Formats: sequence, structure tokens, C-alpha cells
Amino acid sequence: MTLARLIPLPLLALLAAFPSALAQTPAATPAPAQAPPIPISADTPTLKVNSTIVAVSAIVHDAKGQPVSGLTRNDFLLKQDGKPQPITYFSQGSGLPITLALMVDTSGSQRNYIQDEIAAGRVFFPAMLTRSDDRAVLVQFDSAILQLAKITNSVTTLEHALAYLTQSHSDYAAPGRGGTLLYDAVIAVSHLEFGSQLGRRAMVILTDGGDNGSHFNAKDAIREAQRADIVIYTIYYSNGGGDEGVLKDLSKATGGREFSVTSTMTLQQIYATIAADLRLQYELGYRPPDSRPNKYHKIDLTAKDKKLTVQAREGYFTPK
Repeated sequence: MTLARLIPLPLLALLAAFPSALAQTPAATPAPAQAPPIPISADTPTLKVNSTIVAVSAIVHDAKGQPVSGLTRNDFLLKQDGKPQPITYFSQGSGLPITLALMVDTSGSQRNYIQDEIAAGRVFFPAMLTRSDDRAVLVQFDSAILQLAKITNSVTTLEHALAYLTQSHSDYAAPGRGGTLLYDAVIAVSHLEFGSQLGRRAMVILTDGGDNGSHFNAKDAIREAQRADIVIYTIYYSNGGGDEGVLKDLSKATGGREFSVTSTMTLQQIYATIAADLRLQYELGYRPPDSRPNKYHKIDLTAKDKKLTVQAREGYFTPK
């Protein structure tokens, strides 16, 4: 049985370490040997991965919003296009690796938040990459989309790359092109070759949700993330501008969550919540009854206990 793109949850009890670790974190400085940024494009061909199993990553919450562990496959109901499907694979996934893309909006509306994002990122990466097969990539986007660190399991490489968020990379933008390429960035990252290892794939996007200049739209971005089986966590960081509604749509459709940085919910706290999500999740798989290429199928995953709510992606596309 082939199983592709399942959820990783290698994050143990690191949440308590977030505040203390942040307080001890010095300012980031670029590493002398740091590779230059690599432009990436939403036009990059999609990696084709064949699988006989559809993977569904799920997080379950009780009526108070607390995550629920200890469930079995018999506690879930799964439907594709309205028809019940037998769950052929089930795991709590705590031993599976994670591949994570941290994506930072560095357009003009976000420049005031960069230092906070660097500091929080230097705690986030060590908390997420706790196994040798956990990996992450750092991407910034504004009028260009740049990979500041290639996919790696090196926390040090990622920490050094964070410092480059403060630098101008306007020379990478297309002539006469400005704006914020949010949707194009989601698609470009969805097309990165994340490999075929088991485990969850997630994007964490820091932005105000504004998009100006993308070739593609929000529906295109959702479609490509679903094709790649990537869960999107969005973080609205703004004083009221942008488009928070778009961020909610991106997250809901892919099985992630949308957060907002406020005076009572800091970026570090949000990162800790995302870390908890990624280790308190379930991995489910089923054999699709319809495998015709390039077709969208709706997924409906619920708990038999109606007091519980399930967070999972809403659908998927069969490979082209």
C-alpha cells in the first residue's frame, strides 16, 4: 500500500519553552556563507506524485476548543462526494516527520513587524524540527517570491536565513511590477519538490492578506495547495488593513487554521498553538473510488460524537 503526504507530528512538550527561549534569543545576523535568495515562480510545473491512498490529516476539538487525543478509526465518519468510504489507514501520527514552509510577507505594509517575526521564527524552527527527517523552507514574498533557505533540516541555516528578511531584494522583482504576490507565493511553494516521505506538509503564512499583482487568484492558490496536500496556517498581522477573510478561506479549505496577532495573542503564542496542532493530529487514509485525473473530490470527515469538531481539508484533486 502506498501512502503519500501524511501529517507529521514530532513536536513534543516544547510549548513551555517558547517564551523563555525567546527572551534568551539574540538578534539574528546573516551567516557569511549564506546562499543568496532563489527566485521561485508560480509557473513552476507541479511535481506529480502517484498514490493509491488519499491521505487526510485531522485535528479534533471538544466543545471548549481543546484538542482531543486517544480516538480510533471507529470514532470517525469519512465521505467522498457524499458517499461513505472505509478508512483503510489510521494513525495518531506522532512519529511522522513534518515538512514546513514558513512564508513571510515583506511588502511595505508588513515592514514594521519583521523584527518580531525574526525573533519568533528563531524559536519556532527549533520547536518544529525535532527529528532528523523534519524539514523546513523559508520564503519571503512581496513583488518577488524568494526562497531564503532551501528545504533543510538545519535549524542553524534557517535561523541565519531569517536575518535576510530585513534586506531589500527589489532587484529580483520583474521590471515595472510591484505589489504583494500572496496567491502566486502559495502556488509557488505548493510546486516545490517536498519529496515523497510520509508526513504532514504545512505552510505557515505571515501576512495581512492583501494581494496586489498576482497572476493567479485565491481559488487557484487553494486548488494547488490541495493538489500538493499542504495544510495552510495563516497569521493575520496588521493594524486593520489587508484582507483577513481571504486568509480564513485559504486555511479552512486546506484543513488549517487562521490566527490574528493581537495585544492578547502574540505571534509566539500563535506559533505554540500551531506546534500543538501539528502534534495532536490524526492521519487517515482511504482508497478513492474515482481516480480519474484532474478531478476535484469533496471530503467530509466528521466525528461520530457530535460534541466534537474535526479540522480537516475539504477536498482534493486527483493528479493530472
